[in-house]
Amino acid sequence: MRHGRILLALFFWLLSTAPTWAQGVTIAGQVLGEGPEPVEFATVVLLKAQDSTHVTATTTDATGTFSLPGVAAGSYLLKTSFIGFSSDSRLVRVTAGEPVARLAVRLAANHATALKEVTITATRPTIIQKPDRMIVNISNTVLASGYTALEVLEKSPGIYVNPKSESITLNGKGATVILDGKKTYMSEADLAVFLKGLQSNEVQQIELITSPGARYDAEGPGGVINIVTKKGLQDGTKATVTAGGAFTKNSRQNLGLSLNHRRGAMALSAGYTLSARQVTTTEQNRLDYLDEATDQVLTTHKTDLVNPSRSLAHNYRAGLDWTLSPRTSVNLYLRGFTSDKTRNATAATQLLRYAATPDSTLLSLTDTKYGTTQYSSNLGLRHTIDSVRTISADLDYSNYDSRQTNLIVNSFTTPEGNSLAPGISLRNVLPTAIQILAAQTDYEQTVGTHKLEAGLKFSRVETDNDARYEKLDREIDWVNDPQRTNYFSYKENIMAAYLSYSGKIKNLDYRIGGRLENTRSEGHLVTSNILNKRNYTNFFPSILLNQAIGKDDFLSLNYSRRLQRPSYQDLNPFIYFQDIYSYSQGNPFLRPEYANNIDVTYTVNGTYVIAAGYSRTNNLISWVTQRETPTSLVTQSRAENLNSQSQYGLTITAPYAPFAWWNISNFFNGYYSIYSLQSTENAPQTIRGFSGVYGMTNDFKIKGGWNASVSGYFQSAAPYGVSRNRGQYSVNLGLQKKFLADRLALRVVYNDVLKTSRALTDTRFSNLRTRSLYRWDSNFLQATLTYSFGNQKIKASSKSRNASGDEESRIK
Repeated sequence: MRHGRILLALFFWLLSTAPTWAQGVTIAGQVLGEGPEPVEFATVVLLKAQDSTHVTATTTDATGTFSLPGVAAGSYLLKTSFIGFSSDSRLVRVTAGEPVARLAVRLAANHATALKEVTITATRPTIIQKPDRMIVNISNTVLASGYTALEVLEKSPGIYVNPKSESITLNGKGATVILDGKKTYMSEADLAVFLKGLQSNEVQQIELITSPGARYDAEGPGGVINIVTKKGLQDGTKATVTAGGAFTKNSRQNLGLSLNHRRGAMALSAGYTLSARQVTTTEQNRLDYLDEATDQVLTTHKTDLVNPSRSLAHNYRAGLDWTLSPRTSVNLYLRGFTSDKTRNATAATQLLRYAATPDSTLLSLTDTKYGTTQYSSNLGLRHTIDSVRTISADLDYSNYDSRQTNLIVNSFTTPEGNSLAPGISLRNVLPTAIQILAAQTDYEQTVGTHKLEAGLKFSRVETDNDARYEKLDREIDWVNDPQRTNYFSYKENIMAAYLSYSGKIKNLDYRIGGRLENTRSEGHLVTSNILNKRNYTNFFPSILLNQAIGKDDFLSLNYSRRLQRPSYQDLNPFIYFQDIYSYSQGNPFLRPEYANNIDVTYTVNGTYVIAAGYSRTNNLISWVTQRETPTSLVTQSRAENLNSQSQYGLTITAPYAPFAWWNISNFFNGYYSIYSLQSTENAPQTIRGFSGVYGMTNDFKIKGGWNASVSGYFQSAAPYGVSRNRGQYSVNLGLQKKFLADRLALRVVYNDVLKTSRALTDTRFSNLRTRSLYRWDSNFLQATLTYSFGNQKIKASSKSRNASGDEESRIK
């Protein structure tokens, strides 16, 4: 903990000595259009009035605001520009001792030019490339409505959502998903449930942060995915109602209400979404048991699984932003969701031994009821000490409860359908309770044209899992199954301190930071009296260099070290049955995986991006399937640390507008992966291969106020741990029309037009070989109506520097 004490002492030293640092004035303001609507991504440049020497520059955020800290006293020329608007130039005089110089900039729109009824207007780019992240604007695309937030992620560049496990990766590596800068602390399955209930019309943009700074938690080897939800704009009250339904063999409906009110120093917001879904998935599996010496197939299990399910999810949120004074503000956010799901799965497994025809069939019927409730709260305080110093504090609390019940009935029949033996029936109750408490404080200080950031964070997680299994005795009584019943508790404390320094030297922007995290965990398998304690401390450096080459060309270098802790479910040794021949189980002895990432990015004309990178991950966590014993036909799926992964990647982003009415976004991500695999019970194995993803989105403006979209992607075959995923592709269509002065919008999407979405996976590990074909309800036609009333331009809520993450640490 020596490094932790040093960073802790440095943090408090900064607070006590900060007044002696170099002082300067912050020039801040807001850029508005004629509406007056905020102008996002406007360029703001500060020049010396005497000789027009460049001093500093930035761009406006979603609310049109900008900030230029650390400006010395003197006279300056402030220039503001954005495509589709006339530029603004004004003289600004900065007086020493003035904390903040605030400006209001109004840009006049250029008159649209009519050429044979084609109107040329400026629109926000769909993809914005920053030195440390890619920003995907969702709100200005046709496909922004009619989808869930999870489906929006699936269509974002570089993101892959496993259709079966619903795990999320960024550029082939695990990523942390945060919501409005806030960590969710959900499992993969529960995060997917939450994102299915969050509708795409509530999402403003997706930030793909491949090079997070020291302010962010070190979790996530691939980086951070920040889902930014919509906020309002000017004083007043605004409400939006959304209703949608799908036309498919299974139904899906959503209904939502969003309210925003701002008056003076106080802003209130609230929202509710109801999502009902019927989904049917099918799976075809072939499992070959091999002779280790000859690779001869000894036994084969062929399984056909049909899994219909129904779910009902409620998402709700409420927020308060209160400006106590020009320098101090507080906020309170509440968010929660409840979900109920039922499924009735039917599986037929043919058992083949040394023959091409089955000698028996196993029928498995599984009835599952799954209920989840989660709520989270955030209390934040932000105070501007003076013109160069800011301090903030956040307190977060989350509570999560789930309860899953399963009834599994197994029976054997002959190929003719006659019963072979009495059935085997199991039932279980799997409750889970998770409580999370997190507290964080952050300090910022500008030093001339540079910025110093420091912070402390503490988080505590407690989980309780009480699994109770019963089996049917003589088809009469349910009796306890002591071999499977267990109680597992897990506690984890993480203490972190970070320090970051950023600034500009001529044409070079830089950010250098370090984060120290200490993790103490205790997993207790109560029934077996197995106690597993861990205590480890890690240092996570990060470096970002961005060199301007000409006016709009940039060359960036990024390096970061990150980790992936095992999920609470991966550590939980409970047994989850599919049938009597297969089950999955957590591993309480998993170790974290560590990743070192380095990327070089070249941006041309501020638009075209090419990036090359390398990453090395040690202690790679992957789920593998093995025999329970060397000769058993029962298979166990279990998370293991499988040595390492090396990855070489190339990413290209190329937007193009051949005509004023046609915009094209192109994205390519290719990488070559090398997996070095060795579990505790198997010989070393090396798997390598290339994979690539190409995506294209075409947005069209049509006469009469119609908009249309055609998008698609192709993903090649890809290795992933011990498995290899086969290639797939999909095409999607969208249509949009606005009515009633743009207050009413009709959006229609046709997803997976060609019905080509499916997941085909081959796996070879030890003496098992599997092939799995998984299909889901990807083909649907959905219509969504959105109606807005009240003031359509409400000021955006302030963003808290919350204890679970923050999206504001970036080089401009």
